[in-house]
Amino acid sequence: MKKLVLSIMIFFVLSISSIGFTNAFSYSNYSFTEESNHIGSNGYGLQWKREYGSSPWTDARYQGPQPIGDCDNDGKNELLISGRDSAIRVMEWDENQQTYLETHVLRPPLYPLIRVDAGGMAIGDITNDGNNEIAATWYTTIHKYVGSRYWIIGLNPYIFFNKGGSADCLIGDCDNDGKNELILSGGQYRRNSPVAEITIFEWEGFHLKRVAEYNDPDEDGYVYMSGIGDVDYDGENEIVCAYENKVFVLDWNSENNEFIPTRIYFELGHDSPFGAVCKDCDNDGKAEILLSYYDPRISIFKWNGNDYDIQFDRKWPNGEPVIEGIDVGDTDNDGLNEVAVGVGETYILQWNGTTYVEEAVLPTFGWMAVVCIGDCDNDGKNEINAGNVVIDSGQEFTEWVFKYGWNN
Repeated sequence: MKKLVLSIMIFFVLSISSIGFTNAFSYSNYSFTEESNHIGSNGYGLQWKREYGSSPWTDARYQGPQPIGDCDNDGKNELLISGRDSAIRVMEWDENQQTYLETHVLRPPLYPLIRVDAGGMAIGDITNDGNNEIAATWYTTIHKYVGSRYWIIGLNPYIFFNKGGSADCLIGDCDNDGKNELILSGGQYRRNSPVAEITIFEWEGFHLKRVAEYNDPDEDGYVYMSGIGDVDYDGENEIVCAYENKVFVLDWNSENNEFIPTRIYFELGHDSPFGAVCKDCDNDGKAEILLSYYDPRISIFKWNGNDYDIQFDRKWPNGEPVIEGIDVGDTDNDGLNEVAVGVGETYILQWNGTTYVEEAVLPTFGWMAVVCIGDCDNDGKNEINAGNVVIDSGQEFTEWVFKYGWNN
C-alpha cells in the first residue's frame, strides 16, 4: 500500500512538470521561388467547422495520425479531436441533424488534479482482441469503451517518469509478429534522460509493457510524428522517422530484437524534417514515404529496389510550416488516392503518372497540425479533417471537415 501511495505521489509531481512537452518546437522563415496555381476548392464543401477560441494555451488543436475509426466498436467510425485543453473529444456524425456531435470527452489520468495535453492519439486494436481502443500520449494511456463510457484500462508512464516527452503515437505491427504494437515518438525532454526517439509498447494480458526502442547513439533527437508501412516492399512493415536533419527507415531484426536504421536522405539543408507518413500516394499499390517539414515543404520518397529515390519535392512560397499536416487517401471518390498537405491553406494533390498536380485548394489557415483523411460520416466516402495549432492575431483556432460534393 505504501509503495502504491508513493508511486501516485511521484506520478503527480512529474505529471505537472510534463505539461507542454508537445509544444516545444520552433521554426525559421525561409524564402522560396516556386509559384502555385490557386485553383480553389473545386468540388469540396465545408461539412463542419468549429472555432475554439484564440488562446494558444487552451484552444490550439493537435494531431493524431489515426484519429478516424471505430473506437466504440459499434460498426461506425468516430472522429477524435485533441488540443491544449486536456481533452480528447469523441465526435460522431448525426445523420438527422447533419452535423458532428460531441458524445464523449476523455481526460488524462488523475484529472482534474493533473491537466496535461494529448499531443497525439490514435484509434486501433492495441490489445489484439479484435476490438479497437484509443491510445493517448498522456502517460502512454489506453482508453477502452465499455458499458456506455470510456475507461482507462492501461498506462505506462515510463517516458514521463524518465524526463522524456512524447509528441505522437501510432498503432501498427512494427515487429511483424501479426500483432499490433503502440509506437510512441518523442525523445529527451531534459538532459540525461534515457528516453529514446522511438519507444515501443505491447499489451501483455492486463498491462502495457515497454518492449523495444530506437535510440540514436550519435545525438539526442526528438521525433514529432512517425509513420509505419511496408516502404521497401519486402512484405514487412518499417517505421519511418525524421529529426535533426535526419530521415531513418527502421527495420526490425527479430533475431537480435532491435531496429536496424537506414538513413535515406542527406541533403535537407536548413529545412528541418518534422513528420512522416507511409501510404500509397501514386496508386501502384505500394507505400511511399511522405516527409513533412517545419517549412512549407513536402518530399515523397519511393523505393527503387536498392534505395529510396525522391519522387516529388515541393515548396510553397509564403506558406506556413507543414509540421504534421499531411495525409493520403481517396478524397474525391474517384478510386485513386490524393495527397492532402496543410501549408496554411490545404492543398489536394494527385499523381498523374509523371508528377503530383493540384486538384483543389481548401480555405484553411495557420500551422496545420491536423490533416487526416477518413470516413467520418460513415457513408463509405472519405472526408478531410483539418485543424491548426498556431494562428495569427485576430484568428481563432479552428477544426474543419471538408467533403467532396458537399453542398453548403
